[in-house]
Amino acid sequence: MLPQERQKEILKLLQEYRSMKINELSKQLNVTRETIRKDLYEMEDKGLIKKVHGGAILNKANSETNYDHRKYTNYIEKKSIAKKAAELVEDGDTIYIDYGTTALLFAKELMSKSDLTVITNSLPIANELVNYTDFQVVVIGGTIRKNEKSLFGPVANLGMEHLYVDSGFFGMGAISSEAGYTNFHMGESEVSRRMIKHSNKTVVIADFSKFNTVAMNKVASVDDVDVLITDENTNQEALKELESIRTRIVVAEIVEDEKSVE
Repeated sequence: MLPQERQKEILKLLQEYRSMKINELSKQLNVTRETIRKDLYEMEDKGLIKKVHGGAILNKANSETNYDHRKYTNYIEKKSIAKKAAELVEDGDTIYIDYGTTALLFAKELMSKSDLTVITNSLPIANELVNYTDFQVVVIGGTIRKNEKSLFGPVANLGMEHLYVDSGFFGMGAISSEAGYTNFHMGESEVSRRMIKHSNKTVVIADFSKFNTVAMNKVASVDDVDVLITDENTNQEALKELESIRTRIVVAEIVEDEKSVE
């Protein structure tokens, strides 16, 4: 097994058990303790895990929380980002909306638009838009991931093959200038990668908590994204680093009076 493959297996085990001892990983993967120790140091350098005495624990950035819980986390920031992102959509556009809680709030901000075609792999977003008769809503199909209520897999990949959009709007699990845009689930990340290639303009919508962290699956390089919309609580140094790689940064002013959760 190559080091990269072994480290993916280590990450999968940590996602399942939260923490693992070096001797447990050594037995599980049938390699020496020294090999595991070297893997853990490399993974810690990448920001994937945190090495502790005798083993490792999962980096917070790779511990995805429950979807329903995340809807209420950083709600004001996400709502402000969603409003700013909606300003980029024109009547008559064809757009893709990726899965995620910020993406769902963005979808809700589109109700003042007309004649939109919205493609999505998110069941919550499809359900939100289905009764809005002025929109044509296209769901790409695929296997349902219960935690996120999103669609992925071979059927989803086939459904995207001949679909192209004016703009694609993508949530993201983690962002850094070195690793780029990364996410937690392999299948969902593949859907995002494919639709980024099929978007004339790629827009990432992400709150301050996603920055300077790295998740397991690469979705896009920094220069693959045309516009990054975030909130005013985001680390300014992180934004300067991304902006230096020719990313257009839009900072949404936090709307303090919108404290209720819909």
